[in-house]
Parts: sequence; C-alpha cells; structure tokens
Amino acid sequence: MVKNENDYEKRKLLIEAAKKEFLEKGYNKASLRNICAKAGMTTGALYFFFSNKEDLYESIVNPPIEELKRMIIEHYKEDSEFLANQDSLDMGNIDHSDIAEMIVKHIYKNYDSFILLLSGSKEDALDKEIDEFVELIEKSTILMVKDSKYYTYDPFMMHWMAHTTVDSVAHVIKHEKDESIAQKRIQSIMNYLVIGWIKLVMVPVNDGGEKKKSSKAKKK
Repeated sequence: MVKNENDYEKRKLLIEAAKKEFLEKGYNKASLRNICAKAGMTTGALYFFFSNKEDLYESIVNPPIEELKRMIIEHYKEDSEFLANQDSLDMGNIDHSDIAEMIVKHIYKNYDSFILLLSGSKEDALDKEIDEFVELIEKSTILMVKDSKYYTYDPFMMHWMAHTTVDSVAHVIKHEKDESIAQKRIQSIMNYLVIGWIKLVMVPVNDGGEKKKSSKAKKK
C-alpha cells in the first residue's frame, strides 16, 4: 500500500534492506526484525506495506520476473509474424541480438532480484520459475508456428530446448557479475541455440503435414 511519496520511500528502504538480508542469510534465516532495523523502521511499518515475509520476498523478485516474461512474449509475437511467410530458416535470416541485449540489460538492472531467485534462498522458488519460463517458451513456440504454412514443431525437442535455453541463461547470470561479459556470453549462447531450434525443433512440412526435404537436399 503506497499512498504518497513518503510511503514510497519507506517501502523502497524496506525492499533494499530485505534484499541484503535475504542475500546474506537466505530466505529461511532472514529476520524481519533485522530488515526493519536496517531500514530504520519498526515491524509495524513493515506490515503496513507487506503481509508477511513471503509477500516481501515476492515484492522483490516478482516484478522484474514478470517484466522479463512480458518481453519474451512480445519477442515471440514478432517471431510469429516473421515466421508466417518463411519457407526456409537459417542463421542468415534470423537475428536475436536485439532481444538478447534487451534481456541482459533488464536482468542486470535488477541483478539483486534475479540473484536472490537463482541463489535458491527460498525453497522451490527457483524450480517453480524455471518451470514457468519453460512453459512460457513452449506455449509461445506453439503460437509462433500456428500461422506458418511451412513449419510445425517437435514437442519433445521443443521442451528440451526450452529447458536448455532457460538453464543456459540462468547459469551465465548466476556466475557472471560483469554485464558486458554476460552480454557477450549470452549472445554467443543465443546464436548457438538458434541453430538448435531450427535443426531440432522446427519441422518443415508440406501440405500433407509430412516432413519435406530442404532445398539443399533436393539439389543432391
């Protein structure tokens, strides 16, 4: 509950103090009393803004995660429009540099929130979010090929690649504090993974729904 600028500043102080406490001690050992002391407030002030410890944790982690999900959905919408009229896919006509840069900037702008999640400080929170991102990518891929005349997808490989994508990006974030280095590494990973999506997930089809030979295969 934020009614004015003063409330906004108090809430912000509590969140910053909570980030430090959660990162230092983990979710279970974090003390609301210590958080309030670090923020220079009473526990009563904390309960004015947050219902409990879990609500406080989610107020730190959820907003940047939900924004990241929104960015991914928008990206897949753009890919859907692109794919609708593509009868062949290769690295020459696919560029993921913009979305990779956007994702990394967003994550490192909210680095503490993402590290808090990736550190596994709250039991099951990381697994839950990984599953949700994998499901989001799968659903977005299905929607992406829905209007394509030329491609469908392999469900098993789609699930595997979605997990690989999420796990790969999470690994870089967890182990690399330097944004510029993370940007280069995630861009390289994305370039590599795009090949995997094209070769393993995207299945060319003819009007009968069968796999069709690529143009290269026809020439041989």
